[in-house]
Amino acid sequence: MTSPRPRLPRRLGSRVALAVAAAVAFAACMAACGDGDAQGGIGTSVVGDPTLSGDREAGIGVAVPMGDAQVTVRALQDAFQPVSPSQKLSDATPVAPAAGESFYQAYVRVENQGQMPLRVDPDDFGCLIGNVMSTIEPTRSGPPARSLIFGTSIDLLLTFRGPAGQDPVLIYSPSWYDGVIAFSSQVETRGTTTTEVLQ
Repeated sequence: MTSPRPRLPRRLGSRVALAVAAAVAFAACMAACGDGDAQGGIGTSVVGDPTLSGDREAGIGVAVPMGDAQVTVRALQDAFQPVSPSQKLSDATPVAPAAGESFYQAYVRVENQGQMPLRVDPDDFGCLIGNVMSTIEPTRSGPPARSLIFGTSIDLLLTFRGPAGQDPVLIYSPSWYDGVIAFSSQVETRGTTTTEVLQ
């Protein structure tokens, strides 16, 4: 008998369909348009300020403006032997993956660039692995939720379990942002790096 699939938080669960649709639409666009380099960049158009709200796709290793925050997914990859954070969400015994499953880990930094405190909660993240939406593994994820004041940041280690051999898509949908951000290694993001601003 298999264990029941974990339920997503209500806010995140209600936005999964949008995130999946966005990922599918992006994949179809990439297949039809090529990699975008020959056309001068990724083939997206934005009306208004995209950092304030809306469903978006982002790449790995680039600081992405997101409301009053700046979010950088430094890595998103499968992990045969996942690393554990020093401050875990749960001290329960970790569960091993089932046959055909693997662990996927994301290293995420969130920085508050606004004047109001910003709540960062690991439960606001999910991971689309193949066609399975996975919640975080609390025994291998951390640190716990906390509020950031202006100019401070937090580094999160998030672990997910899902079908092996997939390209994961990290989904972020915090309460303070009206939309869903889907981070993937398949997406080229225009944003701020440590050395330059991509034009």
